[in-house]
Amino acid sequence: MPEFRRKSSQYRYVILLICLGLPFFSLSAEDAIISPETLPPPSNSETKESPAKPNPANASPPAEKSRGPEQVEIREKFKNQVGGFGFDRFFSFQYTRLLNPQWAVGVMGYTNTSVNRFDNDIIASLYFLPTAFFGRLSDTETKYWGGSVFVQRYLLDSPFFAALHLGREHRKKQESVLYWETLGGTYRYEKDTYNWGPQSYAGLGLGFRYQALNGIFFGWEGIWSWYLPYKNSYQVSDLFYSDHQATIGDLLYRTYALQNRYPHPGANFALNLVIGFAF
Repeated sequence: MPEFRRKSSQYRYVILLICLGLPFFSLSAEDAIISPETLPPPSNSETKESPAKPNPANASPPAEKSRGPEQVEIREKFKNQVGGFGFDRFFSFQYTRLLNPQWAVGVMGYTNTSVNRFDNDIIASLYFLPTAFFGRLSDTETKYWGGSVFVQRYLLDSPFFAALHLGREHRKKQESVLYWETLGGTYRYEKDTYNWGPQSYAGLGLGFRYQALNGIFFGWEGIWSWYLPYKNSYQVSDLFYSDHQATIGDLLYRTYALQNRYPHPGANFALNLVIGFAF
């Protein structure tokens, strides 16, 4: 009997443990097996796919702005340039042949006339009593003409260029002058002519020339010229004095005075403008 009671008490303990553990087992099974109906519906943010971000590596580069042709490309199209300039009494002509986009050769000619009418100068001398006045009334006309051949080199495929000129030039000046003074009440009238040249020169030019697509071009050039030794002449054609008749001595003296009054310089600077058409 005691063994049977001991065994029955052991069975009761086993049954009690099973009863206590059964609720926990059922709860764990319910958590493990859940029907799809009980699951919460997915949110819109989860169902919608996020847009794909663009990859910078695959992005196409920005389109470059279209640029017109460079001056060197336009010069390849137009090989001949004919132009010149005219203003008041100045006229020039120029023809240029482009050998390639950098080098060009050409010829140029020019003429200029300057007229100064009724140029009046008066001075007073306070040394004499009464005060003496001296005056000069003159008409002057100066003309020069010439031309050159040149070689041009454009700088770094730009519109700017350097040029070497070899040419000849002639200058002529005519002047009619009336000198008068109140001290003795006398006057002197003379007509003079000055000729320089023809004189040869070498010049260095720096300039700018812009060529458009329609064929029109324009520009400028500054030329520093150095003259070789040249011939010159001074002539007094008319000479009158109010107090005596002119003599050979007076004529020689006035010619010598003119040589010292109008010496021609050995160098010169000129600025040439040009506009024309290329083809």
